[in-house]
Amino acid sequence: MAIRISVRQGDITTYEGDAITNAANNYLQLGAGVAGAIRRAGGPTIQEECDRHGPIRVGEAAITSAGNMAVRWVIHAAAMGDEPVSERSIRESTLASLQLAAENGVKRIAFPVLGSGVGGFGFERAATLMRDAIRESPDAEQMEEIVFFGFLPEHAATLERLMG
Repeated sequence: MAIRISVRQGDITTYEGDAITNAANNYLQLGAGVAGAIRRAGGPTIQEECDRHGPIRVGEAAITSAGNMAVRWVIHAAAMGDEPVSERSIRESTLASLQLAAENGVKRIAFPVLGSGVGGFGFERAATLMRDAIRESPDAEQMEEIVFFGFLPEHAATLERLMG
């Protein structure tokens, strides 16, 4: 079955599926960017759970509840931290996120473009790496919906072109 990836423009914390993915650091500290938005929208319980899970290795992922958000889970994809964002860390943290999602029965998941904000990695290259990892992942085949969020309209337009 072909994996279908859709795109939405806006704030990932408003997604109403099973899980959203956080562009995390390996210390699982919810600071700026997507992580900060998740902290603000979800409340303090997410950081408390992150503190119990972290630190993890760059390229891994951890799962917590979603606090006050409409989704059930937040999957924290550690694409940076003790080492800078890289093609390897984006790919591995994407695959680790999908594996955690599948293990926890997630059918509908949303992703930001990992490493492209605070991490400073090129947006289009990061999105392409993630797209390819998702398409190659057997865990992604279990998902009914995979959505990429572009916060800015131009990011959503780039994602539409890449995911098409």
